[in-house]
Amino acid sequence: MYKVMIVDDEPLFRDYLRLKMDWQRHGFRVCCEARNGQEALLEAEKHQPHLALVDINMPFMDGIELAVKLKERFERIVIVFISGHNEFEYLQKAVRTGVQDYLLKPFNEEEMSAMLARIRPKLPQLPREREADKEGAEGNRPVSPAGQEAPDLSSIRDVIVLGLRMKDADILEEVRKAIRQLRGCKWGDEYADAMMMGLVSLVLTFAGERGFSYSRVWDSEGDKPPFERLKACGSWDGAEEWLTALYRRVIQLTEDVKPTKASNLFAAAIHYIEQHYADADLSAEQVAGGVYVDPSYLRRVFRKESGYSIVDHITHIRMKKARALLLEGNRKLADISESVGYADPNYFSKSFKKRFGVTPTEYEQLVRK
Repeated sequence: MYKVMIVDDEPLFRDYLRLKMDWQRHGFRVCCEARNGQEALLEAEKHQPHLALVDINMPFMDGIELAVKLKERFERIVIVFISGHNEFEYLQKAVRTGVQDYLLKPFNEEEMSAMLARIRPKLPQLPREREADKEGAEGNRPVSPAGQEAPDLSSIRDVIVLGLRMKDADILEEVRKAIRQLRGCKWGDEYADAMMMGLVSLVLTFAGERGFSYSRVWDSEGDKPPFERLKACGSWDGAEEWLTALYRRVIQLTEDVKPTKASNLFAAAIHYIEQHYADADLSAEQVAGGVYVDPSYLRRVFRKESGYSIVDHITHIRMKKARALLLEGNRKLADISESVGYADPNYFSKSFKKRFGVTPTEYEQLVRK
């Protein structure tokens, strides 16, 4: 399996990039991440990635300088630039530094998949025997010391990241759901601890991005490290109470921030989507018309305020509503599909599985157990 290094100074974008793609399905796995060029060189030495996804604009060392240094040290590494700058000057420099491809933010999973297909012929051929062994080992979920299969929280983490950025009120239930899945592990299990710290890291990263100091996030003992706070909970019940309180506090801090013209427009767009998500023809253009602004301007505002596109949020709302309808039971799949804006039930099922990892029918079976 090919190893991928993600280099971007935005923590939530690194999370987004790592969680949004089904890397294993494409024959890749994320082996390391870095916040800047200096860290990337150290991580590359340790992990020897085959593919580096590099943001052009970063502190200390920009992506172009990093690409030159990576090519000097790792001749066969494939480099792909990721940037919000669609400028010919950057493309020219990228070609001169041996960069093989370029992705312009915002991009979707289809564009990402197409890029992976384009660069695959440029990757070194992996030994079949060793690669088969790796895929066999990494294709299974981790197993806890007690012997049970450990839960995979990647889809829930993805929803939590979206929820934080989109100011989704249901995010606390997603946090509780993640902890419910982890309760199958023994308290203190190493894998479960890592998953819990991942949830802590998500909310602290979001708080830091919004400019909130630790002293505002913690209710007491501001100098105590997060892992010590987690272990002090002593049980899954205590951990759930502490972690949901942490998320609730950060959400409250976000709500207390004085609104700007952009944030008011963002809120109006979200409200419009909430009112019209059942419309199968709902689009970014329609949302922009509903809040009386130019579509291009709204797209920029929405991306800046949330980190995601308008279409991402429409899908997010539709999937959340669909899951609620499935929990009610006694509804035909075609009815639910139409109720959340999908004219084609098959396409709805594919979208649902892409978001939650199971089909609507499988989800119904799981919640009935």
